[in-house]
Amino acid sequence: MKKTLFSIFAIIPLLSFAIVTLNLSLFSTDQASSVLMDVKSKIFELLPEEATVTNSATATFSMTFFLSYDATDNVYIGEWRYKDETVRYEYNPGGYKYYRDFVMECASFPLEKVSFYLFSKGEFPEVFRLTYHPALDEYSDFSSEYFVFSSERLSGNRNLFLIDRKNGDLLSLPVYGSSEYFPRISLDQKYLLFQGSLHGNWGIYYMPISKDYSSKIKLISRGRFAAYNPNWLDENTMVYVQEDATSNHLVVKDLVTMREKTYDLPFDWVFTPVKGRDGIVFVGLKESDFGIYELLPDGTVTVLENSPYNEFDPDVFGNYLIFSSNRDGVFRIYAKDLESGKVWCLTEKIPYDAFYPAFSEDGKLVAFSVYEKGSEPDIWIVRFRVPQE
Repeated sequence: MKKTLFSIFAIIPLLSFAIVTLNLSLFSTDQASSVLMDVKSKIFELLPEEATVTNSATATFSMTFFLSYDATDNVYIGEWRYKDETVRYEYNPGGYKYYRDFVMECASFPLEKVSFYLFSKGEFPEVFRLTYHPALDEYSDFSSEYFVFSSERLSGNRNLFLIDRKNGDLLSLPVYGSSEYFPRISLDQKYLLFQGSLHGNWGIYYMPISKDYSSKIKLISRGRFAAYNPNWLDENTMVYVQEDATSNHLVVKDLVTMREKTYDLPFDWVFTPVKGRDGIVFVGLKESDFGIYELLPDGTVTVLENSPYNEFDPDVFGNYLIFSSNRDGVFRIYAKDLESGKVWCLTEKIPYDAFYPAFSEDGKLVAFSVYEKGSEPDIWIVRFRVPQE
């Protein structure tokens, strides 16, 4: 016998944001009814305050969920249907997957429909959770058209995903036989630059944002040592880190001529280069001290931020630097006004470690990954504000 669970749940928004409405039809077999209740509870627990669950036929999203139990194989099967989209999740109590992750997988489908939609409309609060899937989500980048991140939500392998910022649709760009890190969108929004393992070692690649992307992947880095942390300097020039036998160095490469220039800097190791105001900003490690520096066009290196608490993951927009640092026992995202020297925290309300901040293309938003204890990281967004004196 099948059991039907239908709920009407309303949340009155605290701010004057647009309302997203969800029409959820939830069904289960008798054997799976308790699991369905857990999925339902998780959806209602995490649903953004800008959303309402209703039975209206004109809801923003109308979707159906059916949960069943196969006693022969001891498997729970959850299936969401939305328009022509069907997503299926499975859980075997004797298998490798945690029960809490199965519940979160099932709950994440409607939650991300809501969060991606709010993100595409720009209608979200100061601090906003963007991804909910229990798999790892990190390493993000913005353009006016897309938001890209790396995730293990597809078969447990790291792949790149795009959120279309016009409508909130999620697009996957799997590269089979490889894991992808640090995606970066080109200034013309036609290409993705990334760190991958397609040839068995960490290398730097780029590919078009198109349906035939997988047949047009190009390897940029050379040699037998690992290369990582790519970033665009302009429409045709990029920078990355290249290891050698004892350390590593920066490489700047012109993708039109394929000419490259290397920079051996006075550090034990260097990481995560980005375009700065005047040169290339990077993390430098020297004698167990991580700091953020800028390589200027004349070859000199200046200090941007170097406290006793270590600084990582820089990004720059105009006169502002953002980075992660452990200044109170938790890694948080900080901002620095490079003119005044003022530093402030962007994530003080989040009690978990946060890394990999990235400015939006207009400098109004910052994306970052939050590492809640006991869970894989998810991507959050904060509106970038400069504190008033």
